Amino acid sequence: MKDKNTVKKRIVIRSKSRFSIFLAVLAILCISLIASLLNEGNAANNRSLILVDVVKGDTLWSIAKRTLPNHTDIRQYIIEIKEANNMEQGNIYEGQKLYVPVY
Repeated sequence: MKDKNTVKKRIVIRSKSRFSIFLAVLAILCISLIASLLNEGNAANNRSLILVDVVKGDTLWSIAKRTLPNHTDIRQYIIEIKEANNMEQGNIYEGQKLYVPVY
């Protein structure tokens, strides 16, 4: 049962132009968020893998430096190399073939 003293609150839009601007800004923010999330997912799919032969003295760091895309964090790039080769550790050996992502 409802109490007789209970009053429903109504939302009143005082300015239709302000409300329209608010809705437009909200829609733009939502579209921007969705677009950035979709773009992030596509960035990983837009890469190719090249096969690199490991020579004596090579490290993951040196291979990453040679093939590193511009404006990429080398630590993240090494993680991507390890993921592409199903590596848990960073140990590599001479004669090994590694898949290296290129963008």
